[in-house]
Amino acid sequence: MFFEVAESGGSSLAESHAGLDLQSGRSMKVVELYAGAGGMSLGLRRAGFDVIRAYDHMQCAVDVYNRNLGYHSIRADLGDVASIAPEISKLRPDMIVGGPPCQDFSPAGARIEGERANHTRTFALYVCSAGPRWFMMENVQRARNSAAWADAREMLANAGYGLSQIVVNAAHYGVPQKRQRLIVIGRRGERDGFLLGSIQEAASPVPMPLRAVFGDQLGDHVYNHPRTPGRRGVWSVDGPSPTIRNARRPQPASYEPHRNDSNYNQVTGLYFRPFHDARGVYSLDEPAPSIVRTSRERPRSSYIASPHPDDPAPASAAYVLTQKDTARIQGFPEDWDWSGCTSRDIDQMIANAVPSPMAAALGREILRRERGESHPGVPGNFGQWLAKEKKMAPQMVANTKWRVKRARQLLGGRDLQCQGAESHALEAAFEQEGLAKGTRSDIRRALRQFREWQEQM
Repeated sequence: MFFEVAESGGSSLAESHAGLDLQSGRSMKVVELYAGAGGMSLGLRRAGFDVIRAYDHMQCAVDVYNRNLGYHSIRADLGDVASIAPEISKLRPDMIVGGPPCQDFSPAGARIEGERANHTRTFALYVCSAGPRWFMMENVQRARNSAAWADAREMLANAGYGLSQIVVNAAHYGVPQKRQRLIVIGRRGERDGFLLGSIQEAASPVPMPLRAVFGDQLGDHVYNHPRTPGRRGVWSVDGPSPTIRNARRPQPASYEPHRNDSNYNQVTGLYFRPFHDARGVYSLDEPAPSIVRTSRERPRSSYIASPHPDDPAPASAAYVLTQKDTARIQGFPEDWDWSGCTSRDIDQMIANAVPSPMAAALGREILRRERGESHPGVPGNFGQWLAKEKKMAPQMVANTKWRVKRARQLLGGRDLQCQGAESHALEAAFEQEGLAKGTRSDIRRALRQFREWQEQM
């Protein structure tokens, strides 16, 4: 199964791994399942992928996707694997991606595995059927301990995929919200964990604050004279205004500020409807909580009367989000066309979306590895093991670690699961590079020691 990656035919090893992609210059072809309004597809397209087909069960989401990303999204019941799997196989995608429904795992849901959780197994079935080189799955972090993911993981491993499984915080990948998500990236023939180092290195050391998206825009306001006393009169230019009648008049000195005015005490905080006893008000200098369907609801009187002690400002004075605001926090452009859908459906599509900046960041790491531009790291405790178990002097430890890194460069960034395939590919690379016999022997020995350490670990 794994020897296909080692058949270089005399060409460079990196080219043999990338198939036609590097030789022809074409982009990697992607099929997205459970695509929704297109957040993941938008990010992957920006990273350099060619998304050729998308599927979702919700007609409204398909319409939004097609208006904004091109007409290749299809409404389909992805539970009908027998009908759709052959269609995907004919497309011959290089990668399948998707975020199966997560409500059964979500902390906002009942946390009981039902029919929606079964779509995690369905996602694995599509990957195993089409056999792309890569796949990427996104879900809530609770999914990692589910029975559905355990079954899916076993299917994918049996199909020859090495898995890099990690929970990431979107705030470290270009998204101004603390959105914790399980990311699983698989590649045929790899060892488990092959891409973890690159994903971790791609993370920003500082989480992205809301200010990175909003800047000082929340300081712009417009006065629309209220029709009756006691109603709001000041509105943000970034949100919808009330119906315009004879409202264009200067703000009178006698106007009594309303607590929902967009400039009430200026913007010292933004309100996100919290779950349970969580905090509701956030400053512009920190990331938002994870966006959900109800994030933009106004603070209730009960919360105003009994706020969270860590709120940086009173909820009554906090800026209340618009739908456009939550979409921007999720990475959608301001001109994204949501027309033709109910407000509730739009809120749900925004909440369900994979934030496009995070998808782009992960996609770039996949492309870098596909092209041989990045390599799996050599953990520091390998050197400690060499010193203790192999009694190596410090310089010899350093030399051995360098030779392992060199081997991974020669393998085009591959961390192959099959030792026979790895040896075959390494020998082909030696010939391509014209390395001296002694250098080849040193690299082989270092890689054998590294594999011995991995097996013991």
